[in-house]
Amino acid sequence: MLTVHRFTQGMITNYKNIKTDPRVQIVMHMDGWGDPTLKKDSYKAYIQKEPVQYTGFKLFYEYDNRPAPHHIMTPTEVLALTPKPMYIQYQ
Repeated sequence: MLTVHRFTQGMITNYKNIKTDPRVQIVMHMDGWGDPTLKKDSYKAYIQKEPVQYTGFKLFYEYDNRPAPHHIMTPTEVLALTPKPMYIQYQ
């Protein structure tokens, strides 16, 4: 599995040119901390609009719930994303 941590639009260019290989599973992983609205918008813009093979989502215990009243997204919130992340990482 190759996990590509993506937290800006410009980090990956020409995503359509990424070739998959049956020996490697590519997870395009939405990485970045902040409030749930920002994270959902980033996921939609970077992952949903530019898919490669599998999708991932990262949650931060410390940074996602700052400043209050922000919160770490719940499993229900994360699994409601489209497409549903196949890989979820907590840090």
